[in-house]
Amino acid sequence: MNIVQISLLLGHEHLQTTMVYLDITNDEKAAALATLDDETCKKVTPKWKNTDGSLLNLCGLS
Repeated sequence: MNIVQISLLLGHEHLQTTMVYLDITNDEKAAALATLDDETCKKVTPKWKNTDGSLLNLCGLS
């Protein structure tokens, strides 16, 4: 996929906006990855599900 396709997919009006995200350092990548939830941790509850396991809130039906 080329940068123009990615830009359109992301809805960026200007290609330069997309280019900003392509020029990041390894330290910036590490900092971004450090903010992610640990997917192996069972204490993390899916934020998109209601307590009964349904997706009503996500669909705007609650």
